[in-house]
Amino acid sequence: MNMDEKLQSTLNKIIQLTEQNPEFGVELRKKLGMTSSANSAYNRNTSIQDDVTAIRRALEIRANNSISYDFINQQRLRDQLIIDNLRMENAALNLQISEAERFYSFCVNAFYQVENIINYFYHISYPNIKELVETIVSATKNDGNGKYAYKPTDKEETVGDIAIASKLNAFCNTFFPDDKIKISLSNLRQVRNEGEHRCMVIISSQEKENSLYKFFKYNSINDVRIYLIKLVNEVKKLMEEQKQGIFPVASVISTMPAIETIEGTITTMLPSGCFIAFKGGTHNLPSKLLKKAKDLQVGDKITVTLNGKEIVDIKTI
Repeated sequence: MNMDEKLQSTLNKIIQLTEQNPEFGVELRKKLGMTSSANSAYNRNTSIQDDVTAIRRALEIRANNSISYDFINQQRLRDQLIIDNLRMENAALNLQISEAERFYSFCVNAFYQVENIINYFYHISYPNIKELVETIVSATKNDGNGKYAYKPTDKEETVGDIAIASKLNAFCNTFFPDDKIKISLSNLRQVRNEGEHRCMVIISSQEKENSLYKFFKYNSINDVRIYLIKLVNEVKKLMEEQKQGIFPVASVISTMPAIETIEGTITTMLPSGCFIAFKGGTHNLPSKLLKKAKDLQVGDKITVTLNGKEIVDIKTI
């Protein structure tokens, strides 16, 4: 039996009103008895989705968000991340500007999210600024043979007092060793710093040796989106592990020895990859060390040399 057209029209108006007025939506759910049976996670997710809807309407954005920031507990920061994500995706749909301009705008809004999520991670993980500085120094000490190592000013009071370049390098060195995401995120930072005019000049002049020209030439909007999603997913995973006490970042990283040797076991051998079990997890052997594993078999015991979390050498036992 079909609903009466007048009732359907009234229902549509009520739905529209709940989207436009969150307080009305909350009261309506109370009247319908939905709050007692709905768990807190449902209510929170509904509230966040309402925020996304309201932001899209306020900014007149057509695009949908490509990343969920529901794990961010600070609402102001979460809203800003949502705004930058929606603006990023809206840039991808803007056919009124050139492809290069779309890519530039996409990259800039992507980096706003990178900067905020990195700051959030270090702010939550290291409430003690001294421990944070020590960790950034330790994680960047080998960058460029020390040339790009973070040098403390002794005036750091908050996470914002540390250059984003150093925080990015520290994070990638720790959680993405031997991964090109570090270079890609660094290029995003340069795009933001150079500004639109300079980036357009680089693209049009085809400065082939320029790192930004190479970045623009060989990366697409989807590539940048994947880099961002990968970073956010890693931060989300680390936040969950901290809550569960699995990986207490602040205490583990700051006390981790620079170099250590432990025993591992080969778990998987592939033509283009090798996986090793140690420290309760399975880890991918960096491609530069695959030659050392070519004669190994599944089950073989080896010694693994680590620099922080990076595998730097293996030897048969």
